[in-house]
Amino acid sequence: MEIHTTYFEKASREHTDSVIELVRQVLSKNDSIEQIIVATTTGQTGASFCKTFSDHEVIVVTHQQGFAEPNENELEHSYQKEIMENQGQLLTCTHALAGMSRGIRKELGTWDTTEILAVLLRTFGQGTKVCAEIAMMAADAGLVKIDQDVVCVGGTGRGADTAWIIQPANTSSWPKLRMRACVCKPVQF
Repeated sequence: MEIHTTYFEKASREHTDSVIELVRQVLSKNDSIEQIIVATTTGQTGASFCKTFSDHEVIVVTHQQGFAEPNENELEHSYQKEIMENQGQLLTCTHALAGMSRGIRKELGTWDTTEILAVLLRTFGQGTKVCAEIAMMAADAGLVKIDQDVVCVGGTGRGADTAWIIQPANTSSWPKLRMRACVCKPVQF
């Protein structure tokens, strides 16, 4: 596998189109990769990837219910419709590196190993943490196999600024996750 990593000067949603093009280039040279996992908040980024990569299986991972507001999901109906019309799969579930651990930190003011791992991954950028997390979430949901590489796309806030080739792992065996190659990421984040 030959991968050229692109480094963006800053984290930004403005890189989304560039990330799409870089992922297209990687996939054109690596035909064994069949799946793309992309994080989305409102659904805009997920819809863009579903439209662009109709020849691949695209799994769109949303924020969990109640992430921003109780009983609410930030996924906008119009983007959800676009994702479904373009054969994307939607995954909404508890974040692999948050969930109960974040609740313990917020409620009791103490840190759990899972959230420390999230902080560690953020030293490479928020998008890198998101890529690792969505790979595990998709594996736990049975949407990807743990012995086949996928492309994972994440960002810092909204949009996409990071992509990795990853061999997923289930959360119960997360040390087996393999961050194979960085496609792109910001230098300043």
